[in-house]
Amino acid sequence: MTLFMTPSGEVGGGRQATPPATRGPGHITPARRQIRKILVFAVLITAVGCSTYTSKMEISRDFYYAGEYEQAIGSLTALIKDASDNDVCLYLLERGKTRLAYGDYDSAIVDFQEAEKRVHEIEGTFSVSEFIKTSIVSAGKMEYQPEAHEKILINAYLLLAYQMKGDFEGAKVERNRTVARLKQYTDRLSEENLDKLDVPFARYLAALLYEMDGLADDARIEYDGVAKLRPEARPAVENPNLTEVVVFAEMGRAPLKISREVKGYFNDTDGNLFGFFTLPGAAEPMMVSGGAVSGLSMKNSGVGFSFAFPEYVRQPRIASYCRVVIDSMEAATATVLDNVEETAMESFKKRIGTILLKAALRTYLRTLAQTKLEDKAGGLINILGKFYSAVETADTRSWQTLPAEIGVFRMECAPGEHEVFLNYYGDGGAPAGCSRRVRFTVGEGKKEIIYFPGPS
Repeated sequence: MTLFMTPSGEVGGGRQATPPATRGPGHITPARRQIRKILVFAVLITAVGCSTYTSKMEISRDFYYAGEYEQAIGSLTALIKDASDNDVCLYLLERGKTRLAYGDYDSAIVDFQEAEKRVHEIEGTFSVSEFIKTSIVSAGKMEYQPEAHEKILINAYLLLAYQMKGDFEGAKVERNRTVARLKQYTDRLSEENLDKLDVPFARYLAALLYEMDGLADDARIEYDGVAKLRPEARPAVENPNLTEVVVFAEMGRAPLKISREVKGYFNDTDGNLFGFFTLPGAAEPMMVSGGAVSGLSMKNSGVGFSFAFPEYVRQPRIASYCRVVIDSMEAATATVLDNVEETAMESFKKRIGTILLKAALRTYLRTLAQTKLEDKAGGLINILGKFYSAVETADTRSWQTLPAEIGVFRMECAPGEHEVFLNYYGDGGAPAGCSRRVRFTVGEGKKEIIYFPGPS
């Protein structure tokens, strides 16, 4: 059977369209056209009926990237209070990251540790029954499980929080845990995947703490791991007695997940098919029909379907690089240490096949269930009820206060008090703002770590 679309947007079988004045029984009457419009509206309205994690995070996310950390913490606290058990772990990661940016290191540690504890509790529970369960129930209705690189970043940010707090013993414990988690994670990766999925920011932090602790061999091992991925980021000299400032600068926003949805309706009347479906980004629904079409039959309510899947979307950048200013002198450009955005995109790409398979299975089961329903109520009410029962939204949860990139800069300096900040630049070197100014004091033979969570 051949389908075609008429200039008016209708799709018919492989016959020449009949002029309106001479149409026979197949002509869609105004009443039937109105019913069709109502059905189209029913499908479209289900697309926006549910609030996604991304939309719930919008206010907190905007506060965070505007540098208004107190407001972001307040907003996230309200979200945590009302969060389901499935989402609370992720909200704790968001608030922990925000508290770290704000300088509330004790509270950041508490949030990260609570989130990490839950991650470890559910880690490794995957089974065939779990696969089936997440195929029947939308992944967004299950407890959030961070990506592998996000789990490493939890430890890395915990390490950073302890170090920034001045608790070197706590930082050493987190350093050892970070290295252990990295080994556990990377031992499962091929050389090709290691280049794309490793977490050099965590490696560099661990190496730096080893160096500061006088453990030269351990430091060298982790710096070698960094050099395989980012050779330009490896320090030129490794000397625990060198007086240095080490700056970590976050740039850009992590990509966001959005829900892409295909929704539609099909009615099979006397062997003739009529229906429509929506496509992501399409202004109008696609109409489909075949055979001798006589319009909708209210004797058969048909089948509504919904197929939803997540998609990562890169966020626009205001600044493409930053330069470090120390004591009023612009020293150098921060070197890209970790491209978190690319790691997230690559990790997601490796899972999308399974995600689509599960979404397709859920769509099939929902559609099959509708065909088994007895059409007792009949008419439009029953049709709308079936549409709403078939609502499907993709799992759009992701750690949204993560940066797109993390840069590093280190420089030998004299002992004493200094001031440091960042100048941001867009494409072509156009100025794009600056960071807050940080005053610090570094002791003889010590290393001072400065963390910039992003432009504000």
